[in-house]
Amino acid sequence: MARFMLKILMAVAAGALLVSGATAAKARPLPPQAPGGKVVTVVARGVPTPTAFAVAAGRLFVSGYGDEQHENVRGGVYLLGGGKAIRVPGSPAHVSGLASAEGTLYLSAGKAILAWSRWDGTRFQATRVVASAPEGFGTFNGLAVGPDGLVYVGANLETSSPTYANTFLTVDPASGAITVIATGIRQPWQPLFPPGWTMPLVSDLNQDDLGPKRPADYLIAIKQGADYGYPSCPATPSTCASYAKPFAQFPAHASPMGLAFAKGRLYVALYGGTGTGPEVVSMPLSGGKPTPFLTRYAASVLALGTAGGNLYTGDQGGVIYRVTP
Repeated sequence: MARFMLKILMAVAAGALLVSGATAAKARPLPPQAPGGKVVTVVARGVPTPTAFAVAAGRLFVSGYGDEQHENVRGGVYLLGGGKAIRVPGSPAHVSGLASAEGTLYLSAGKAILAWSRWDGTRFQATRVVASAPEGFGTFNGLAVGPDGLVYVGANLETSSPTYANTFLTVDPASGAITVIATGIRQPWQPLFPPGWTMPLVSDLNQDDLGPKRPADYLIAIKQGADYGYPSCPATPSTCASYAKPFAQFPAHASPMGLAFAKGRLYVALYGGTGTGPEVVSMPLSGGKPTPFLTRYAASVLALGTAGGNLYTGDQGGVIYRVTP
């Protein structure tokens, strides 16, 4: 199970957070705070553990992971509109990633990548399995569609297969062929193709058991054939110089989750934040110090996406917010 999923389940067990639609609606938290008086609007409530956004058939959708420990808290794919999040019929129980291309919505749903098409206003009329997890693979994480038409996706850290452990992959949507393109990434979570990029940027969640101040969490600009060092680096820092370098680093346990690009800047959802609690930060694509953009979340922020010139976020309490960057 993904690291952030374990954190979520622990928080729910402790009674710190409420993930179901009904309880999230009762809480009515204040929207996060944006700089310069920008207005943050509540778009919808009741998306159990939102993970990613995608636009397909002219509509905005968000995926939800749900809760594996409580079968009555199911995730899926949700249509956003009219102040509501409506679960799309036929949705899987757990969806880690969502992306669209040429009228098709791609889902990362546990041990399968699915393709949905032919939206009729209520549901997708055509569905198919693009790829199934090989023996010992575990599950798929977030995904994106590249300019080459391939689906780019991370392998979950829970795998017994040495071929796919801590790897980043491509999946051919026509044949389902899975190819490893980069290794040594502890938990590649959500990928993003900034404008003009031919390979994705991906958030990487490092391990929790090396103390409060290390290791750093990463953003990685994927390069074909690169090895980013896990598990040797960062557990043994002296080995790190031998491996490919990350694009950016965040403090230990900041946990970069969703990624988005808007108006020339990169936006990163930090589950743990960098000292001020959960937040969304922005930074130039050339690198540089992250700047807080959305702060004061009532629950940890997970999903991030853009549509129609707006930035959308989803927090652990199931609330979806919109702000214009």
